[in-house]
Amino acid sequence: MLLKLHKYAGLIAGLLLALTGVTGSLLVFHDTLDEWLTPQLRTQPAADPASLSAVLAAAEAALPGKAARRLEPSPGPGRPHTVRFDGPEGAPGPLQVSASPADAEVLAVRQWGAYPTSWVYRLHYTLLAGTTGKYVVGVAGLVLMFFCLSGLYLWWPRKGRWRRALSVRTDKGPFRLNFDLHKAAGVYITPVLLVAAFSGVSLVFHGPVQALVGAALPLEPVPAPTLEARPDTGTRLNVDRIVAAGQSAFPEGALKRVDLPGDAQTPYRLSFNQPGEAWSHHGASRVWVAPRDGAVLATWDPLSVAAGSRFMGWQFPLHNGDALGLTGRWLVFLGGWLPALLFGTGLYLWWRKHQLRRRSRRSR
Repeated sequence: MLLKLHKYAGLIAGLLLALTGVTGSLLVFHDTLDEWLTPQLRTQPAADPASLSAVLAAAEAALPGKAARRLEPSPGPGRPHTVRFDGPEGAPGPLQVSASPADAEVLAVRQWGAYPTSWVYRLHYTLLAGTTGKYVVGVAGLVLMFFCLSGLYLWWPRKGRWRRALSVRTDKGPFRLNFDLHKAAGVYITPVLLVAAFSGVSLVFHGPVQALVGAALPLEPVPAPTLEARPDTGTRLNVDRIVAAGQSAFPEGALKRVDLPGDAQTPYRLSFNQPGEAWSHHGASRVWVAPRDGAVLATWDPLSVAAGSRFMGWQFPLHNGDALGLTGRWLVFLGGWLPALLFGTGLYLWWRKHQLRRRSRRSR
């Protein structure tokens, strides 16, 4: 019964899992891929870079009448700052302005969701179908977890057959080759697929997964400070002074993102990356800063929060491999191609057996 469920569920859901796996692999190195596809984003390192205030001013001048919502500082030498704005009504995402760190020159204005790597992200996360597609992807993650566990159970060898169960024969014809590839490749990469599947499910169904985690581990609420109780002096600090104020909360952290206030009652939210975080390319250490006087209103330190909150904070960097650095990224990149391999080999095995059954019936 389990074998039939594994087989026919794979034939039904295998193509979807192959699609999400391949697109996920492409996204592991999406920043590098984006810069390859868009050469104008590459810049020269600057000894005396432009201020973040100058970058924001240049970006807002490129989109008159729009207010910046987020600033993502350059992630490294030769790479641009990115400033996000609300997209047009009905657009798949925000407008993005890329600016040179050297002199704040605007290098590109793009619609997120329309250029190649962002389109692949939409395909991976929502199947280009909005919330409904996102939930379908989440269910596919649950199905992938079932395939991993049921496949491991069905594969588990009897005593004395471990070597054969882990080997791939290339001299016994295409059927045996596909059979061996299906079982051995699946077993070798099952740990990566299980982690990717569970973390993906936790991103789509964050609330239910967090509730389950909270039943076993303590959670902490994320701060949500406002400015309602603070007097409005009418003045606003520029972003450079806000960043300097926020840096005092995490002096060893590298700035990764600045979420800009959307109204008079919302503070700045800054994201830093501290040594020891799950992330290596993004920041989970957050600080909320008042725009009028630079006061630190609240902080979120992922290294010291409750165990359940730390567990949830690890899910995204585990999903894209960032938690294990370059090695983790390559593991996730290679693992993302495995559902396509399993679907292809499984489909071939089913087709060959189907052909043999048909021939057997005809010969009677």
